Amino acid sequence: MSSDEPIRLDKSCRICGSQKTKDVWELKPTPPGDRFVPESQLDSSKEKHPLILALCEACGYLHLPHVLDPKLIYSDYLYESKVTLGLRQHFKEYAEKVLSISKTAKGSMVVDLGSNDGSLLEVFQNLGMTVLGIEPSVIALKANDIVPTIRDYFNEELAKNIVKNQGKAAIVTANYMYANIDDVKQFTRDAKELLDEDGIFVIQTGYHPEQMKIFMFDYIYHEHIAYFTVKVLSRLLQDCGFELLHVETNPMKGGSVRAIAQHAGGQRKIDQSVDAFIQNEEAAGMHKCETYFRFAEDINDRKIALLELLNPLKSENKRIVGYGASISTTTLAHQFEIGGHLEYIVDDNPIKQGLYSPGYHLPVYASGKLYEDMPEYVVILAWQYQDAIIERNREYLDRGGAFIVPLPDTKIVKK
Repeated sequence: MSSDEPIRLDKSCRICGSQKTKDVWELKPTPPGDRFVPESQLDSSKEKHPLILALCEACGYLHLPHVLDPKLIYSDYLYESKVTLGLRQHFKEYAEKVLSISKTAKGSMVVDLGSNDGSLLEVFQNLGMTVLGIEPSVIALKANDIVPTIRDYFNEELAKNIVKNQGKAAIVTANYMYANIDDVKQFTRDAKELLDEDGIFVIQTGYHPEQMKIFMFDYIYHEHIAYFTVKVLSRLLQDCGFELLHVETNPMKGGSVRAIAQHAGGQRKIDQSVDAFIQNEEAAGMHKCETYFRFAEDINDRKIALLELLNPLKSENKRIVGYGASISTTTLAHQFEIGGHLEYIVDDNPIKQGLYSPGYHLPVYASGKLYEDMPEYVVILAWQYQDAIIERNREYLDRGGAFIVPLPDTKIVKK
């Protein structure tokens, strides 16, 4: 991908190489979802790019065939793990579970690929492990104050340099990272290069078979070019010299899967979870185009329901704002076409406050703004966290305001 071509179209599967890929959902063109910008950059942040979901009919790999230049996404990347509700406690449980399976000695090295703000590594460090983070975004600069962090993209050269200077890792983790990787096979081979002979490789990623049950579609954005089932993930790992040992789900981010692997032929026993997950995926039709055609129709029905609520309110000059300024709320706002209904957005993350949203250029304020001018309605764009948002803003309801929740089904919450 050259600097003159910010987007690339892949016509063959990145997992199996087949050209039997089929578009299963054409979403509306969308700007890079986390491109929240200051007022001075509004004129340079209007671009939108195709957002199309495709399925490989040969192996079942669900993906975006259009790949944006990483510089468009990560140069000003704003997401920090610590702002996701419940993630710190989850990482504590995660680290303890991994160490119980791996039986890794204290002092051994744990490397986190795509370590973000170092939240997971901080837990491993507190448990007595030597840690190292790899993070390409500017967040690495802040993370380095907490855990040792290299600001760079992970690749073969970096893996070899780490092995040369610090030795191989007993545990390599990649959390909410595999959805973002372009050349995922090479990345997996590079992880193998970094891993000790008896080490384990842990992948945690969003799991759309669970997310779709609650009509969660706003995990689809340009940063996420891959959506893995256990079947596809198992094939990828096998192709790269690993074998999958254990699989489990957890509720993070609407539904996630954690896959634990070792070098092929390793000493640990493969449990029954791997086959069980694959059988359930096949029974649910997760590798068939028709499943995603139906899902797109279900989401469109929910868009219609939301607009049937918002349009009359707008006609009556009711004031409506949004709650939540994240990459996923960009997808929701653009696919449901509600940007024109909103005056502004509020968010509890100070990093987003004072900026403008991608595409619609809605100003982002702290949630205290709700109490200053009391808009009649607040659409909870970050609907997965509706309970926490509503509980945190009971005063808004007490003073006569109302929340609108768009998913999984449209509803109004009043006192």
